[in-house]
Amino acid sequence: MNMEIRKAEGQPVTPADRQQAISESLRQIARMSRFADRKKGIRSYQADVKNDPWIPILFVICFLLPTLAGAAYYGLIASDRYVTEARFAIRPALGASDKGSSETGGTNSGMANQMVAQDTLITREFILSRPMIEILEAQLPLRAWFSKDSVDYFSRFDPEKPIEKFLRYWKRRVGVEVEAGSGIMSVEVEAFDPEESLAIAKAIMKEAERKVNDLSIKSREDAVAESTRELQLAQERMTKIRLATRDLRNREGVLDAQKTNDINVKMIAEMRASRINLALQLAIGQRDLGPDARRIVDIKQQLKDIDENIAQIERQSASQDPDQKRRLSDALTRFEILENDRKNAEKYYQQVLTAHERARIIAARQIEFFSPIVEPVKAESSTEPRRLLMIGLITAGAGLLFGAAMFARKMMS
Repeated sequence: MNMEIRKAEGQPVTPADRQQAISESLRQIARMSRFADRKKGIRSYQADVKNDPWIPILFVICFLLPTLAGAAYYGLIASDRYVTEARFAIRPALGASDKGSSETGGTNSGMANQMVAQDTLITREFILSRPMIEILEAQLPLRAWFSKDSVDYFSRFDPEKPIEKFLRYWKRRVGVEVEAGSGIMSVEVEAFDPEESLAIAKAIMKEAERKVNDLSIKSREDAVAESTRELQLAQERMTKIRLATRDLRNREGVLDAQKTNDINVKMIAEMRASRINLALQLAIGQRDLGPDARRIVDIKQQLKDIDENIAQIERQSASQDPDQKRRLSDALTRFEILENDRKNAEKYYQQVLTAHERARIIAARQIEFFSPIVEPVKAESSTEPRRLLMIGLITAGAGLLFGAAMFARKMMS
């Protein structure tokens, strides 16, 4: 069958107009097909809902009941919680870092900052620890405050439970955050009465300050004790070397081996000079006098005595004869070793003494301070729980649960 498309005036259309008309017809057919399929899918889904009795049940269980329960709890039952916030920071003492930097090349500044960072983390853990609870329980009736009958069942604490359970509950009511850049610590305390929340926050601040002071005192005492111990060891080492030097002097019979050796060298040099003069006189005298002349005999005897004295001194200084009881060269070596040890011990003792004095001076002043930034203030209204937010989150969660249940039901069918 041949079909010819003409214009309204009855004239044949061009190939381009024919192609445009065909494309428009195909688009209209496609839209009608999608609309028909959508209506068919909706009718199919409505039919499935009407035919499947589990869908209303899943809607009630997964969506309606959780939403109503959340709305009822947070709207009518949940107790108001009053939040008291406090902020503080641990700061090094002014001038401590600069003084340490000038004395030790800047290493103490980094050590001080590291100490402050460590003490900040220690204080945070202390606030959330069992010792903090035990200290505050001796001052405030915490269990009674958190277990009052006016508090809803899901928020109150059972006072009969052990302290381990109370520690978990404490971490839900007390939050501590530390800013990474500034080191400022924020403490938030939740309680069911504004006066109780304020009292707990003030007690926490007081104990945190005491903990920081104890850490500072302990570090200073440890530094002084360590430097004192090192000073005592250095003094014992120096005393031991001095006693060893004294014993060597007594054993060798020499007060100062170096000076004795210098004197012996000087004496040998003088005797050698005298011997040269006597040898010249002997040579001149032998020209005019005979070998038996008195002057020649005396000069020869003097030369012999000088040679014996030189040999004796040299034997005392460096003789290897095992029968020689006093060898000055060996004594000199031992004296030199002890002298070097003594100089090193005295130098180390001066360094330790300087460090000890520095530690003692630093211990006399406080290294770091507890600096409150925001003092605890009584809350005028409750900020927890956030009722609308929690109801919205429960509703969204219930919607997701119902959608998942519907998907699972469809896959099973």
